[in-house]
Amino acid sequence: MRELIFKNLHTPSSKKRDISVEEVTKRNGLASTTQKRSIYFVRGVHHVKSKNQMEGWLEKKKADQSLNKKFFHILRKSSSTSKEDKLICKMRGSFYAVLGMDVYDIVFVHSIRIQVKPEEKGVEGWK
Repeated sequence: MRELIFKNLHTPSSKKRDISVEEVTKRNGLASTTQKRSIYFVRGVHHVKSKNQMEGWLEKKKADQSLNKKFFHILRKSSSTSKEDKLICKMRGSFYAVLGMDVYDIVFVHSIRIQVKPEEKGVEGWK
């Protein structure tokens, strides 16, 4: 049996978008749950008046190496008593998008969570 849940949440007031896909699969006595999630939000908007001003601003941001950092984290948990395995991967960073004469600073968080355990009646997804 396979169950797929898709969520696309958007809140204009906080300029945030949350996209989530969860898949629950039961096969060969094992229940596997996979959740993929992407969160994006606008941290700031820089308004420019000319193309030269935009190019100068972008060059200044390229020189700032702290903005190029990406954070990546992996966590694995395994329990021999409950015969359950969990894997969590997260990545966080930022990028810029140009629309007209506005530059948007967008922050993102991507995560994937995988859980595998013996099949039980009433498995309800990620816990």
